[in-house]
Amino acid sequence: MTSRQNDFDPDDDFDEEASYLIEVTPKDQQFGLVAASNALPRLMIEQATTAGELGVFRKAPGIVAVVEAPGAAWVKPLLQAAKTMAHWDLHLSESAKQKAGADNSRDQAIHAVDRGHRILGVSQNPSGYLPEGLAGSADMTVKVNLPDDTVIRRTIRAATGRYPKTMPKDIARGLSYTDICLAIRKGSKPAECVTRLIAAGQAASRQDDDLSQVPPLASLYGYGEAMVWARGLVADLDAWRRGEIDFSALQRTVVLASEPGMGKSTFVRSLARAAGVPLVATSVSTWFSNSTGYLDGVIKQIDQVFLGAAANAPAIVFLDEIESIPDRAQLTARAAEWWMPVVGHMLLTLDSASSGVSSRLIVIGATNFPEKLDSALTRPGRLSRIIWIGRPDKAALAGILRQHLGDDLAGVDLSEVAALGWGASGADVTEWVKLARSVARKAERPMAIADLLAQVAPPEDRPDDLALRIAAHEAGHAVVLQVLGLSEVTAVSSIGAGPSGGRTVIGAMPDVMSREQVDGYVTFLLAGRCAEEVIVGSASSGSGGSTKSDLAHATNLLASAYASLGMGNELLYRGTPEEVGHMLAINDRLAKAVEAELQRLYADAKAIVTEYRAAVQAVALALIRERYIDGDRFREIFLRHSPGSRTIEMDGRDG
Repeated sequence: MTSRQNDFDPDDDFDEEASYLIEVTPKDQQFGLVAASNALPRLMIEQATTAGELGVFRKAPGIVAVVEAPGAAWVKPLLQAAKTMAHWDLHLSESAKQKAGADNSRDQAIHAVDRGHRILGVSQNPSGYLPEGLAGSADMTVKVNLPDDTVIRRTIRAATGRYPKTMPKDIARGLSYTDICLAIRKGSKPAECVTRLIAAGQAASRQDDDLSQVPPLASLYGYGEAMVWARGLVADLDAWRRGEIDFSALQRTVVLASEPGMGKSTFVRSLARAAGVPLVATSVSTWFSNSTGYLDGVIKQIDQVFLGAAANAPAIVFLDEIESIPDRAQLTARAAEWWMPVVGHMLLTLDSASSGVSSRLIVIGATNFPEKLDSALTRPGRLSRIIWIGRPDKAALAGILRQHLGDDLAGVDLSEVAALGWGASGADVTEWVKLARSVARKAERPMAIADLLAQVAPPEDRPDDLALRIAAHEAGHAVVLQVLGLSEVTAVSSIGAGPSGGRTVIGAMPDVMSREQVDGYVTFLLAGRCAEEVIVGSASSGSGGSTKSDLAHATNLLASAYASLGMGNELLYRGTPEEVGHMLAINDRLAKAVEAELQRLYADAKAIVTEYRAAVQAVALALIRERYIDGDRFREIFLRHSPGSRTIEMDGRDG
């Protein structure tokens, strides 16, 4: 049912036609005034109906009426208001999906209809939460909107006896039922109510007050495809404001994925600033911390986030750590019993974010684990586009350094620092600059380039034998990759602290790999350990230990090939790549097969390292001297020390 917008003149007397809704009971009576908790929902229902519809709602016999609330927190107040406005033989309200068989409300509704009784249903999602068929068979549906200025003024009049003389436009935007009722107090002055509403709006506002402090979008570096999307969105928003395109034409849903520390949150805040829209940041953890943690409380938090954003639309809803919304396919039966309603409600909420009152929302998810997302969450129409934010290249890293340095080292060429730090994240840069400033501050002088270099590439203080081992390890990776021709070596570095203080940066591997490519990549991963054996004389623990180690990656990739990707001796699908670790622990046959493959490919890697020992040694010695070599320098050393023309034949790019 379409809501009716009442004409309103602030100088008019209280609307006598609507005043009968405000029934003063002994409990409410205080000099003829009515509490906002009672007046507000009644006035909202009145505004959503014409006079004729309201008469049917109050008196028609045998009617089935449904009230659609603007959010879960409004269900109970609207139910109570409807019950005081008219007699109902059966009233039902739900703000969350109920378990199958949890109640007999459907049978109650059928029996009430059979007897010609008046039935009322109230929910923010009637078709999803009320008894099956009730919403579809209703004689009337009253769609109640969030309270506008007209309703707020009338509520103040009901509680205080007078309209406020002045009141800011959209004063209740983003406020909850509780916020409004606490601000509009029975017996106080209208101006005091307005003051409290303004204060509540400032406190509850979900717009990030620090957006003015975030870097401009144009000043950010290293975001690649995400930046292209963001600039397009800002341009489209401007076109929408000029009336040139419809809001539905905007590409306004996306998931930003990356390793930790790549600046996803900063990027979204800068985007909100550039777009000139409020930012509503939330996460699953805040849904729990800001509620009782029970099912209905979490669902109400979801509604509050999206309703608050919709009230300030156009706005950005930022769902951080979105992988915390679990993949339903991976839930145990016990976990599914609790999580299924939450995930289902979240999916429905995302659907509604593209229509109706929420049609002007931009929804951005962020995750470090895109592979853990529920497939329904990323289907077309929801968060279907996933953009991976990789580590910044040298040019981007220099830009990030300049951004964080501000006025420090003005005019200084940062290319050397960026080259030494290649492979680092934005979070690393933040820490470097912070520590360099601390050094300069303690020395009571301006920052020098040496202060920054000392953080990016700390002086080599590791024992000579450890420095050689690390250099040989990285050289082994680089040389074997070059020989196999799988990808391009873009940089090799021995900079760092501790036994894992080196890295080999390579070009992107294909998203879809053949079995030959899988074997080649595993050979590359094992080559560092092989080089330690060949050059130093023994392997160390540096290749294993953590879940991000060479051995962990190699093992998981081969196990996935066998158990998940159909690349082993069997086509049987046993589970996802994320589950293979558990499979290896319980399936001895799979573990033996993977171990055999690891040994085979380790032998291949060792054979290449042995044949190209001179090249591995030369690259390792260059790393000890220079600590960092880029791709061109690496290939120069490699070609000079390779055994004949075989290498050039295997990788024509260096021909």
